[in-house]
This record gives sequence, C-alpha cells and structure tokens, in this order.
Amino acid sequence: MAPAAIWLTDDVLLGAEYRDKPDNLSAFHETSAADVVIAWAAIKNLSATAAWADLGRIAGKAPQRGIYISAWLGY
Repeated sequence: MAPAAIWLTDDVLLGAEYRDKPDNLSAFHETSAADVVIAWAAIKNLSATAAWADLGRIAGKAPQRGIYISAWLGY
C-alpha cells in the first residue's frame, strides 16, 4: 500500500493511494487498486470530497471503477 497526500492550500487536500492486492483466489485473477481524492474544508463545519477509485478486478468481475462525491455539514 502506498498512500500520499499534500495540502494544496490551507483548505484543499489532494491525495492518492495505490494498493497491490495479493492474487489469493485460485479460481479468479485479481488486480491492484488505486484512487485519487480531493477534499475541501470550506469552514470548520462544512467540507466536500470527490474521489475516483479503480478497485481492479475482484473475484473475476470486470474492473470496478467509479466516482465518490460527499458533502458534510455539521452544527
């Protein structure tokens, strides 16, 4: 596993991760996973996150890829 992140500004974080999965299922071939994320903390009680993830092949299924979007508001 190789995660990394950097603050682009005081309120924006950019990160990425790569994970090499062991191919332990003899019946199926599995591949590595990776993701990229950007998060914005507007104020103490408001943040937003967007990410793209590639989970690779899991148990013989086609590559699992998608986006993730989240907003958080607290009081």
